[in-house]
Amino acid sequence: MKRFNILYILVIGVVAGLYYLNENYVHNRTTFYGFAENKETEINLDEPVLINAIYVATGQSVSKGDLLMEVSQLDLEQKIDAVQFDIQTQKLGNQTRRLRIQSEIAKLKAERNEKVGEIETEIETLKSEIKLNQSMLKDLKSISIDTTLAHPNEISIAAKQQEIRLVVEPIDVQIQNLEKELLTINAPTEVAIQKLEQEQFYHKKEQERLMIYAPKDGLIGTIHCKEGENISSFMTLISFYERNPTLVKGYVHESLILHVNVEDSLDIASSLHPSQTSSGKVMGLGSRIVEVPERLRKIPEIKSYGREVMIQIPADNSFLQKEKVVLTLRNSVSKKYIPSWRTDRQPTTQNAEQASQLKR
Repeated sequence: MKRFNILYILVIGVVAGLYYLNENYVHNRTTFYGFAENKETEINLDEPVLINAIYVATGQSVSKGDLLMEVSQLDLEQKIDAVQFDIQTQKLGNQTRRLRIQSEIAKLKAERNEKVGEIETEIETLKSEIKLNQSMLKDLKSISIDTTLAHPNEISIAAKQQEIRLVVEPIDVQIQNLEKELLTINAPTEVAIQKLEQEQFYHKKEQERLMIYAPKDGLIGTIHCKEGENISSFMTLISFYERNPTLVKGYVHESLILHVNVEDSLDIASSLHPSQTSSGKVMGLGSRIVEVPERLRKIPEIKSYGREVMIQIPADNSFLQKEKVVLTLRNSVSKKYIPSWRTDRQPTTQNAEQASQLKR
């Protein structure tokens, strides 16, 4: 009887251990590399400007609200001056129209008073003549006069009073119309001035943008202009970086693409200083296979290909801009890949029951 060789047991144990490591370490511990990235903001303006003053230097640390640069826009200043001139013109024109209407009203009132005064003077003259005639009649008692007949002067007085009404009414109508116009004269001017003031407010807001402030705490990157230089619209003035990286761009090898998904969590560590760590979450995946940068390859001389992975990390980390980091996927959702030809041939429960009945 042959003796059982213990070497067989050792070989089986080694194979089982390798299989265990392969399943639990290689498949469930997806590791790849990436760069820590500071979020960059390019500051520019949508109009051509002249650089008046620059208050920062490349690499300088600034706080939110710090004045970075002062620029000017000649066209904008001319627009503000033109709008202010239009506002003053509207106000002056309104004042001129008001004075003209007031002058016409005063002229009509004077004309009315003059005509009424003349007619009233004539009426008073007629009344004086009537009184004189009446006194003379009293002295001539012996003369018999029919007092029931109207005196000619009284008829003239009644006619003069009617004349006053005919003269005054048209003039009063004109005065009333002018007074109504005077009450509403401000309305069109106020609307025009309000529109101009809104335009002026917009231009002043645009002028405030010519004072360029730091959008948040961070570092000055590259200054793309100098004092006294004319800059065209949309040209970058200053590159601005956040102080700490908030993004990691990684490259997962094409053989591990199915292991990484959006919203997966990762452990992140510096490749040179493993004690510097952070956590992250996958926020985006590239839509194509690209060449992995040489610095991120396990063997720099051999080209490898993979998929870009964008990872969001907290701002309170100690990574440097462009620092190489190691990314380890937590609890990889790495379901084994089963070819479609195998899944198609696997019997369903119903097919299995039918097969068992046939066997019986």
